[in-house]
Amino acid sequence: MNDEELFIGGPKDYDEQTDSFRMDLENLIYHYIDEYDINTITIIGALQEKVVELSNEGNIEFESDIDFD
Repeated sequence: MNDEELFIGGPKDYDEQTDSFRMDLENLIYHYIDEYDINTITIIGALQEKVVELSNEGNIEFESDIDFD
């Protein structure tokens, strides 16, 4: 086993970080579906509430790929 095999690192770029977040979120959602008496409508409502909360905080940075010129 060499040093490269022992190195465990996190996501390196924006796309990898986004994928990692989405996978963690998916795992969390299925954990609650499997372990608790919670339905998908309740989860969707909680996620929508969080979207509004995050939007109101103003920490959203967005760069459009569309050229309007």
